Amino acid sequence: MIAEVLFEASVAYLHWARLQKELEVYQEFVANARQRSEGIGKSAAFGEIAAIDTVEAGIALQERLLQLEQTKVKLLKQKLEISTFLWLNNNVPVELQPGTVPEVGFLHDQVLEVQTEKGVKNAIFEGHPKLRALEAKLKALKVERRLKVNNLLPKIDLEYNFITPEPQLIDNFDTSNYKAGLNISFPLFLRKEGCELKLAEYKIEDVSLELELNRRQIENKVDGLTQELDSYVEQIRLTSEMVENYERLLNAEERKFSFGESSLFLINSRETKLIQARLKQTELFTKFLTTRAELYRSLGVIPDVEAEIQQ
Repeated sequence: MIAEVLFEASVAYLHWARLQKELEVYQEFVANARQRSEGIGKSAAFGEIAAIDTVEAGIALQERLLQLEQTKVKLLKQKLEISTFLWLNNNVPVELQPGTVPEVGFLHDQVLEVQTEKGVKNAIFEGHPKLRALEAKLKALKVERRLKVNNLLPKIDLEYNFITPEPQLIDNFDTSNYKAGLNISFPLFLRKEGCELKLAEYKIEDVSLELELNRRQIENKVDGLTQELDSYVEQIRLTSEMVENYERLLNAEERKFSFGESSLFLINSRETKLIQARLKQTELFTKFLTTRAELYRSLGVIPDVEAEIQQ
């Protein structure tokens, strides 16, 4: 249950950090679009460029402002979701202050190591809570089966009583006067006891199969998540290279525009591609960390949060 709550809180925080990073990206390009629009407006006023370019620059600025406002709304909703995980010691809910922002540096500075996750997988069967619960249930059923086996044995009652005319007097007992008896009972057909034993064996077999099935399911899920992490590492590497190349293209297009050899349409197109690439990069980092959190949940372990932060 603790691992489940930590996973849900981690996913909510990662989405919050992702939206904060998107907000910073749009703020950066809104500033660029506003500066570009002002510069083009001055150039058009002096007759250096066509006046229609000011319309295109204004549209580009409006698009960036619209994207910025949409991200602000998403960020506000996500901040409210984060607040559901914040409580004081006396069960008093806490709301995030308006100026509170998440730490977003780790989305791009995170060391993408999957080998550590593979090492954790080796301990999958040692302390997984679900497997431990099934193992405890299996032990209890085996004890119950032993009880059912004992029910098949004959029941023997031995009786021994002193005989005395004055039982209220303890010194009046005579060991030579006694009554002894032996009672032996045994079911004739053993139908009820045999059925109960068979049912207990079926229960043991059922839980044993369930235990093995859960082991295989957990192992397969962990293997799948590990491979997914490997894939995200490669995707992030490719996306990072794309971001660098789009930045080169945009810088080159802006230089060509300053020499009169390009157009504002091409600059906006290059800039849009760069924004998409940077947002995709942030999305992949978020998915990588979300999958990593899901791996911990599948393993049923609680990560060392302080060690993760220091790393």
